[in-house]
Amino acid sequence: MPAPTPLTQCDPPALDWSRPGTPAASDFGDIYFSTDGGLAETEAVFLKACGLPDRWQDRRRFVIGELGFGSGLNFLAAWRMWDSTKPKNGRLHFISVEKFPFDAAQLKQALSAWPELQTYSEALIAQWPGRVKGFHRLHFGDVTLTLIHDDISNALDELEAKVDAWFLDGFSPAKNPDMWSSEIMQKLAGLSAPGSRLGTFTAAGAVRQALIEAGFDVEKKEGFGRKRHRLEARFLGAREAEEEIETPTIIGAGIAGASLARAFKRRGLTPTIIHDPNHKAASHNAAALIKPRLDLQDRPESRFFLGSYLYALQAYRDHVVTKGVVHIPKTEAETERFKKLNSQAPLPKAHFYFDEAENRLALEQSLVIEPKAGLNDWLSGLRLRTDEPADDGLKILAAGFGLKALLKDKDIPLRFSRGQLTWAEAEVSMPITYGGYAIPLNEGVFLGATHQRLRDEDPFALKAEDDAENLAGFEKFTGQQATQSAKPSRASVRVTTADTLPLIDKVEDNVWIFTGLGSRGFVFAPLLAEAIASHICGDPLPISKKVWARFKLR
Repeated sequence: MPAPTPLTQCDPPALDWSRPGTPAASDFGDIYFSTDGGLAETEAVFLKACGLPDRWQDRRRFVIGELGFGSGLNFLAAWRMWDSTKPKNGRLHFISVEKFPFDAAQLKQALSAWPELQTYSEALIAQWPGRVKGFHRLHFGDVTLTLIHDDISNALDELEAKVDAWFLDGFSPAKNPDMWSSEIMQKLAGLSAPGSRLGTFTAAGAVRQALIEAGFDVEKKEGFGRKRHRLEARFLGAREAEEEIETPTIIGAGIAGASLARAFKRRGLTPTIIHDPNHKAASHNAAALIKPRLDLQDRPESRFFLGSYLYALQAYRDHVVTKGVVHIPKTEAETERFKKLNSQAPLPKAHFYFDEAENRLALEQSLVIEPKAGLNDWLSGLRLRTDEPADDGLKILAAGFGLKALLKDKDIPLRFSRGQLTWAEAEVSMPITYGGYAIPLNEGVFLGATHQRLRDEDPFALKAEDDAENLAGFEKFTGQQATQSAKPSRASVRVTTADTLPLIDKVEDNVWIFTGLGSRGFVFAPLLAEAIASHICGDPLPISKKVWARFKLR
């Protein structure tokens, strides 16, 4: 078997800033946008060539796909046009692939050439994921950007979407032939909605022929600036009517159910929420940690772990209690693992680094959030019911421990484990994790959490021995003592699968299950809920096909 591939960030672009008006890519000997007027070029070569803004006027959803995000100029130009011409209740999806993404500082420098786009560029930079590999979903009101930081061929293989307009903006075919091959044009055809249109600056004969062979009707047009010609193309077929989307009933009002509600509300749908007001959901703890799961190997789920963490940071930005978390390694083997992660750097250094002097992992962008505030925010405007759901209609089961009863007649291999949290008094200045965790909160310290397979017992009954375990774990890994406070402890139940990965799938016609989030529900749930809502509503998926398949029942 081949050796595992280490998970790193994408290679940086080799930028040459010596040319006036535009950065250049030294490796490809080409510029990122025209010195004759990059914004005007975008409008002529891509927006107008694809029939915009007229083609999105009567659309509930319009999808643009782009090869070569570069500085993001095309995206910002499309976003600006959308803002001034968009249809009522419409949504714009913009998907872009980039193998050599800029970092935030480079993006800021490149886009400073366009002060008229400053409002848009600042919003983009504020959410920029850096050079982290994989899928990234960014929301800007009714505009959604899906970035895929990957090789072009693999990115298109992993994308699930139907694209209405293509912007082909890679470096010139002579200098970057991999992006313009017949294989790539065939993949574009497979992702194109009937009647899709395409614009590109190139008029190379090989590109034209590849598009024709892939099923596009191609025309040569007058070029922009110093370029004599360019291409426009139409994918054969008539536009399909947009289907009505059924509003779902969501069973469960914890983080899974609230994340689903948020995702559907973004699409103008108002789901019904059914919950048990007496259920002690794990989502209702006093605090939750938002920190990355870091893997050494480059696997589809490892990229998802990073993407879901970055997505969660944006999702909870209005509900932050504390920023910055310290992780203490439990063993020498874990210390060595942290050192390897530090050298591989799957996330930018601003997110984590290993402090050898203190022997700890510093997670400087990780968060402690207040779950109650987040849940109330995402469920606002919805009526929470306590009755039984109707037999018909679309339902999503996201009830955590409640699934034990809901799925008793189905053979779905879920594991339920009990965890207890303890309030204590100790000298803790910032959140600490060590397998367990210690979170300073409300003039006390929140210690957790035990982990026991659930048997025939009351899962919510408190145990003195579990409090003792939490206190002992804190002392063992921090070297400090803690004493239990008068605040009552809390027990709840986690749900996991055999491989510890989340589970999102249909269990029967019109019934979905969303579970298996374990102890990372607040990190995984927002992006997975966005994926479920995207699939049901026919939007581009925010995760790769391999991840989607990996999280289904097998």
